Amino acid sequence: MKQFQRATQALLGLVAINVIFFIFAPTYRAISNFQTIFSQATVLGVMAVGTTVVLLSAGLDLSVGSVLTFVAVSVGSMLNLQYPVWLIVFIALGIGAFWGTVNGLIIVATGVSPLIVTLGMMMVLRGFSELLGAGKDMSSFPRAFRALGSGYFIPVLIMAAAYLVVAFMLGKTRLGFNAYAIGGNQEVARLSGIRVNKCKVIYYAIGGLMAGLAAVLLTARLNFANSTFGQGMEMNSIAAVVIGGTSMSGGIGGVGRTIIGVLIMTCLASGLSHMGVGSSWQRVSIGIVIILAVWIDTAQRKRTL
Repeated sequence: MKQFQRATQALLGLVAINVIFFIFAPTYRAISNFQTIFSQATVLGVMAVGTTVVLLSAGLDLSVGSVLTFVAVSVGSMLNLQYPVWLIVFIALGIGAFWGTVNGLIIVATGVSPLIVTLGMMMVLRGFSELLGAGKDMSSFPRAFRALGSGYFIPVLIMAAAYLVVAFMLGKTRLGFNAYAIGGNQEVARLSGIRVNKCKVIYYAIGGLMAGLAAVLLTARLNFANSTFGQGMEMNSIAAVVIGGTSMSGGIGGVGRTIIGVLIMTCLASGLSHMGVGSSWQRVSIGIVIILAVWIDTAQRKRTL
């Protein structure tokens, strides 16, 4: 019942935001605007899928934005070298999963807080991205690659596939059940025979994998790559997941709710833009929404204790 209530609250929030923008921003109502919203939601949506898995297991990954940056620059470099598109996509996913795995291994091996480890990795990957992309012109990519991010049909289809795969994993497999168990109470999960450390590494790998896929979509849509990609994406991803109703404390949530959170974030940014609100005030507004979402999540968790 409580989980249904969280999802309902997020859905009502999405409806309320759209009603407000429909009334006060006439250009927001255009069909083309909603096509743009869906297109823009795909990058954040794919990244948020991975973030959902990490948060469900009571983890935290602040490096996914920098993983996206590193993968995007790597993809741009490989496209300049004229690698086959299918191979580039495969390598991009592998790079993302690799850095996610590194995060997970460091966290379980050292016992250092995920906040500290992934914050450090965020800086490391940002630096690597600047070194890899220095002095390179990474633009004007082949049509076969650009098709992955062009329009909204193919990107939305890719995002939907990512959601379906992860939803199946969380709802129908032992690995998914373990994420909820670990997020609910790690020590109880360990005593129940769950290999907590191994599962955590896999969850961080999934988070990195999805960041890699998001990098492919973003690079294909913009038709260029550089080391400024992904800045702030990690916070937007976490915000979308929490706004959708997944708890930052772990054990509660799912990718179905994340879809709602992603749409709230994307519609909010689009609506404020159509109302003529500057980018600085947009960030202020989104920041307030994030604080409110975390506050509501914390309050609800306290009531269940």
